[in-house]
Amino acid sequence: MGSEVRHTVVFADGEGGGNPCPVVFGADDWSTERMRAAAAELGHETCFVLEPESGADVRLRYFVPNHEMEMCVHATVAATVLLAAEGRAPERVQTPLGVRRVWLEDGDRALVEQFPPELGAPVEDPSAVLAALGARPEDLAREIGPIQPVSTARAKLLVPLASEAALDALTPDFETLWALCDALGVTGLYPFTLDARGADAAARQFPLRAGYDEDPATGVAACGLGAYLAHHHQSADGWHRTTIAQGRAMGRPSLIEAHAYREDGRVTATRVGGAAAAAYAAAANRSDAPAPLAIPPSACSPARPIQPS
Repeated sequence: MGSEVRHTVVFADGEGGGNPCPVVFGADDWSTERMRAAAAELGHETCFVLEPESGADVRLRYFVPNHEMEMCVHATVAATVLLAAEGRAPERVQTPLGVRRVWLEDGDRALVEQFPPELGAPVEDPSAVLAALGARPEDLAREIGPIQPVSTARAKLLVPLASEAALDALTPDFETLWALCDALGVTGLYPFTLDARGADAAARQFPLRAGYDEDPATGVAACGLGAYLAHHHQSADGWHRTTIAQGRAMGRPSLIEAHAYREDGRVTATRVGGAAAAAYAAAANRSDAPAPLAIPPSACSPARPIQPS
């Protein structure tokens, strides 16, 4: 059986929204470089569904055009929903970060287990962050919480802003932003606001040298934000749910759910997820894949076979 790429859109919040995710099956014998080259050809974060090595129902590897990633939530959601449609819904997924639990909801939605949060030292002087984002001092909302690195899988720098207008107006200097990421040991900046339309928060994600400058929906960053808000704003034990809008400034509206569990005054568990929809599939030996159904072509890269590198 040859390899096949199935195109999906994850976390869409209306037409044209969401994060495209090609999911590749039948690539167990591919090298790491061939997988990375395929992600570069496809132009999106790409997930490879592989036979598990131990203790899991399936193994996943994740690539952006420039490198492999340790975790990609929207790709995990996409793979879970596709496997469930075949009657193979996984409960335990092997990732480069270890085995993570997944929960299928309503057939086209899934939640992915992440880790308890690691909250780094707050950034006291915001000047370098403001310069990297193209923001003004008055755009900051320090009453929400500090500028702070947070990781529930990969560290992101969370930057609280006063309004969605301020969020949409950001004009990052990417070389400066990437240098700041290197200095702080984070994999991207995640400015956000609680002054959001139709969600608990709105955010944008500017990743570190991923092969693209902005991401329409970022599960690991949203999960970190959910943990940050539970840490700084909640006092009750139990699960706290945050809905996070992302991708609006890109014209790719997305909606992500982040869940954080507080116990004895600290966040001890996290998970994140949302919906995924299949667009179309392209086998490695065909080029006549059908047009997407219900999802506009702009939501995905064109269907085509994956070429060997």
